[in-house]
Amino acid sequence: MKFRYASDCHTHSTCSPDGNQPPEEMLARAQALGLWAYALTDHCECNQYWEQYQHRANRAWEAMGRFQAPAGLWFLRGVELGQPLQNREGAEEVLARHSYDYVIGSVHNLWGKEDFYFLRYKEMPMERIHGLLREYWQEILETIGWGGFDSLGHLTYPLRYMQGEAGVVVDLAPHQEAIDEIFRALIRGEKALEINTSGLRQKIGQTLPSLPLVRRYRELGGRLVTLGSDAHDVSDLGKGIEEGMELLQAAGFQEFAVYRNRRPVMLPLE
Repeated sequence: MKFRYASDCHTHSTCSPDGNQPPEEMLARAQALGLWAYALTDHCECNQYWEQYQHRANRAWEAMGRFQAPAGLWFLRGVELGQPLQNREGAEEVLARHSYDYVIGSVHNLWGKEDFYFLRYKEMPMERIHGLLREYWQEILETIGWGGFDSLGHLTYPLRYMQGEAGVVVDLAPHQEAIDEIFRALIRGEKALEINTSGLRQKIGQTLPSLPLVRRYRELGGRLVTLGSDAHDVSDLGKGIEEGMELLQAAGFQEFAVYRNRRPVMLPLE
């Protein structure tokens, strides 16, 4: 890693249903890469909390407590709360049960709908796609109003599948006012915006969100940003982090945040 403080704060192990390696192997890979800080943030999909994720969250917490971080690496115990408002009681229970360092807030699916991954965009009229995005922005805004997280995960998550996988080009211009409202809400609530680098290795070919939106967040006064590869495999851990740090520099940032005990620690982009 050419950046001294390169950190990956969005990753998944076998404590997530789609993770491929146990926490110990992910941590060993983080050390081998020379990361400054590493956060394990296994999924807790709150809309399915009672059915399966209560057990998974407990298992992930226990696993993270079984080992010590090697010297020279900050190991941060985290969680990715998906759809917290779709089961607020479950979301608040898991936060009360475990003393996380870092909490990502995400929306992977809308109320009563499948994950954006599964929707068939090629068969949808464009107005329906725009309608889904309007619903998504609104749920994101309400999640920020709830406020039980530290960083907003992959803001443009639906585009990973709409544009990247389905090849449906979406003009975000009609949504800029809603996105600006989200940015202002993050700033007022002192919540971070995550730069998710997974898109750089996927068909969409850009960070989530991309540079123009990151610049806009900065223009509006955004200061708190985090970085995460969204790796579900050791081979993807740390991927795109350096590019993400370069993107932050291009957007005018001089530092980024990692979270310890739910508080931001600001690190220089060097």
